Amino acid sequence: MAAADQATRTAPSRPAARPPHGDTVRLALVGLVLALACGAVQLATGAWRLPLGWDETVYVSQVDPRVPDAFFSEPRARGISWLAAPAAQLTGSVPVLRGWMLLLAAAGLTLAFRPWLTLVGRRVVLLAAVLFAGLWVVQFYAGEVMPNLYVAYGALAGAGWFLHAAGDRDRRRGPLLAVALSVAFTALVRPYDGGYLALALLAAVLAVRAWRQPRLAVAVLGGLAVGVLPWVIEAYLRFGGLLERVHGAGEAQGGLSLHNALGMNLMTLNGPLLCRPCTSGWPNPHASAVWWLALPLLTALGVLCAARAGRARTALLAVWCAAALGVPYLFGIGYAAPRFLIPAYALLALVVAECAVGAAKGRWRPVVVAALAVCLGLQLWGQYGIMDRRTARQQALRSDDEWLVARLGDYGIRPPCTIVGEQSQPQAFYGGCSSQASDRADRTQTVPGIVAAARRTPLALVQPTPGPPAYARSWPAHKVVTPRTGTVWYVFLAPAPGTALR
Repeated sequence: MAAADQATRTAPSRPAARPPHGDTVRLALVGLVLALACGAVQLATGAWRLPLGWDETVYVSQVDPRVPDAFFSEPRARGISWLAAPAAQLTGSVPVLRGWMLLLAAAGLTLAFRPWLTLVGRRVVLLAAVLFAGLWVVQFYAGEVMPNLYVAYGALAGAGWFLHAAGDRDRRRGPLLAVALSVAFTALVRPYDGGYLALALLAAVLAVRAWRQPRLAVAVLGGLAVGVLPWVIEAYLRFGGLLERVHGAGEAQGGLSLHNALGMNLMTLNGPLLCRPCTSGWPNPHASAVWWLALPLLTALGVLCAARAGRARTALLAVWCAAALGVPYLFGIGYAAPRFLIPAYALLALVVAECAVGAAKGRWRPVVVAALAVCLGLQLWGQYGIMDRRTARQQALRSDDEWLVARLGDYGIRPPCTIVGEQSQPQAFYGGCSSQASDRADRTQTVPGIVAAARRTPLALVQPTPGPPAYARSWPAHKVVTPRTGTVWYVFLAPAPGTALR
């Protein structure tokens, strides 16, 4: 940051000006086009009717009046549930919910990139939006009830408005309020990531002399405090205090300590959605992996191109915030999921777009533009192929869970009911039952808790192994094989409520 300060000392400070109306309209139109393209991808791959995944069922159950609330563990935050609430309250239709989330994703894309229009220019912003939205992981999670894409939007907007506020000679309140709201929104949907973003912006305040303004630090800290407040209140209401919840959140993530998860993230580049443990092996060596391996080089070149245009600070802040949001998932946990890096991709897309726009100048511009267009086309086509395969795989897995729940209904497991087992949360959601998943912090996942639940409602233990625990050895057993994936489940039915349980 100090080097950037020196390199751009003579550059005029960027005022917190509104982008020209025409640029705002263009960005909105691009957002609309990308939303339509994403909708077309959802239709083509069948993602619009994809049953809810494990984490989604937890978030949606908190606001869907038709199903019991799932256990809400320490790391989770309720911001994403509140975003899904309007559709979830209205109807239990999955396509309606997917459509609502797509609308939110499109609006978020436009709002997040808007502050960058006067910082890096229209061409860079529009290309960055296409690069980011073209990633399969963004297309997939645009319709999902998951927080990572909204962390990306909050971080992107926060960094952009931070630059506006830092360069505002008139010291207006609008950009500062936008910074605070962006940080608050990020923390509301994912408190840890909101903290990483706040730390990155506070470090930037200290690192660059021109940014050492107390009002910037107050805006960042104030936004963080507002964003984490619901999470902190819930910590005292449900988990015994803030420190207990923080400790429990770390344990739920497998312990937060130094790991090298670079290889794991490469393994998940084309899926699966979660690599825990990472046993899928390396991805096939084809074009879809090239962009990820080339990303550090493209980022470095993008910073150089931005520096030549007098925007070194802007590019470096984007890289710095991307690192703050990405490094904890690359080196702080012992597993990987492609969605964890979505916020970093959003910020780095701006820098990569700087590289592309900077390269498309000079006498060779037509050749460079043509080459970039070919590369972009290949990238988008490759990402679509991954999206199609990931969606098909998830469709098979989740549809099998729905089929299994229908079979449980044949055995008398109907609402009100309880399902116990490692995969009980999504299965219970599909069947309208209560769940007692094998979550470390779910205190009802004890023998007394299960016995008590069986006395109240029909209960089924569903597990992938034939040997039941001691409390279920006398229960009637059924072997069930799902039709699409051939997964074998063993179902143990508790005696009817009112029957004596041992």
